Amino acid sequence: MVHTSDLTPDILADLRRPRPYPAITLAMPTDPDRPFGDKDRILLRDLVVQARRQLADDPDVPRDARLELRDHVLDPDVVEDAGFPFHPSGALVVHLAAGEPVQVWQLTSPAVEPRVEFATAFLTRYAVAAEQRSHPYLVLVLDQEMCRLHLGSVEELTEVTRYGFPDPPRIPSPEDSLPGPIPHAPPYEGHDERVKQYLRTVDRRLAAALDELPALPLFVVGSEKAVSFFTALTTRRDRIAGVLPLTGMDKDPAPDLARRLAPLLREFRERQVAQAMDDLGAARGAGLYAGGPPEVWTAAADKRIELLVVEESLAVAGRIGGDGRLLEVVPYPEPVTLPDPRQDAHRPADTMDVATDVVEQLVENAVEAGSRVLFVPDGTLEAAGGVAAVLRF
Repeated sequence: MVHTSDLTPDILADLRRPRPYPAITLAMPTDPDRPFGDKDRILLRDLVVQARRQLADDPDVPRDARLELRDHVLDPDVVEDAGFPFHPSGALVVHLAAGEPVQVWQLTSPAVEPRVEFATAFLTRYAVAAEQRSHPYLVLVLDQEMCRLHLGSVEELTEVTRYGFPDPPRIPSPEDSLPGPIPHAPPYEGHDERVKQYLRTVDRRLAAALDELPALPLFVVGSEKAVSFFTALTTRRDRIAGVLPLTGMDKDPAPDLARRLAPLLREFRERQVAQAMDDLGAARGAGLYAGGPPEVWTAAADKRIELLVVEESLAVAGRIGGDGRLLEVVPYPEPVTLPDPRQDAHRPADTMDVATDVVEQLVENAVEAGSRVLFVPDGTLEAAGGVAAVLRF
């Protein structure tokens, strides 16, 4: 079982890589009140049965892949076992392919429509939208005994063990010798410079993380001296969204650090939303604004979006044009069956399919095009139908 906070650029790239047909994705909503109770188990088993039926009927599935998937992968017990332990969330997404272990993703996301998808790559739109909804961020903890980097998602923190983190300071000093520093002794001459030298090393390692995660804000936690030194010397000062002068957090459990950070995150979030509304207002005046699902959908298809702003709980159903650029909004929810596009390659261009995961697909399209995405509280974009965008041109 993997969670929204586990999604990294490398994992996302691996999920998206082409695979021998069929790469199978199962998606379903989950009951937050009774996590993986009878209702969820029955729905998951129904999806597995539907996938087995589609596997048997699909002539494009190679014989060896069909046998392996049928006998070893597409088994309700195998898929269910891969989903434990399970905790309340919004959606469950399962990825299955011949020769690969079952992947079960627990996503912090509004409920999705149950579906089975056969393709040459896994369906990632739900994971991408869930990650964006979780408002991810980075936390750098500077401490005299250990420097750590955490990836934050909603109110959860996961320690990052890449880029050279966690990193113990290497600051030789008479103060560090046994049995310990002399009480009331004057500061060791040159100690501050050694600290700065070490923090420059931390900054270089941090830069590698920030380059790989360019859209995430950074929060710095540590003693007043360490934070002051770091903010003065870092080459990525523009990425710092807030600082928290606090010592000893390198040893405290991640949930405790998350609670300490909560007020700072709320303030940052409020600033983000206010700035986004200002940006949308300026874009409207400059003729670089799109508002409402159909207009924003077309702008995303044309890769024109610089900033996509979406209300948290927005759910949109619509018919998508054959060229992928047109969206006709229909009442939500509506019973739908999404056809396999491989079987409809010769449909007329004006043929329209109905989709109930329009928001998730919109977010993934925007992220793939390099757009920034921000989810805002419900009601913020009421006049625009819940979604608006700042355009590049």
